[in-house]
Amino acid sequence: MVTVRKANENDVLIVAKLSELWVSECFTYGLAANTEELLRRNIGDYFWVAEINSEVVGYITGSVHESDGLAVIEKGELYLEVDEVYVHPEYRSGNIGHLMVDKLLQTAEGNGITRSIVYSASKQWQKIVGFYEKLGFKMWFVQMYR
Repeated sequence: MVTVRKANENDVLIVAKLSELWVSECFTYGLAANTEELLRRNIGDYFWVAEINSEVVGYITGSVHESDGLAVIEKGELYLEVDEVYVHPEYRSGNIGHLMVDKLLQTAEGNGITRSIVYSASKQWQKIVGFYEKLGFKMWFVQMYR
């Protein structure tokens, strides 16, 4: 059974290792592993971990921002940015990513924040778009390179 709970100091080392694993998978452009120091600063309402049998198998971080007039969020409105979502490769078929995003969004809504955005530099962008569409996100813009 999967448990999604707020991250704490005891989770920092394992999440740092999961972040390194993510980088080693090479499916995200420009991704650098999180340091333990950075992760410690994120502990709070918008840093959660997923556990199976007391083993941390995934994490999610988010941050709250005030819109400066984004095309889709009015100026001055607070919104949640989903910063990172990662699930260990052995556990990706278990809906864990969805559970963590749901928990992060519920937390934001409990804090009065009803709007959210996510950016991705994934080389597997079709999968990422499908993942977030299932969670109710809509496409805002596309940026490409050559």
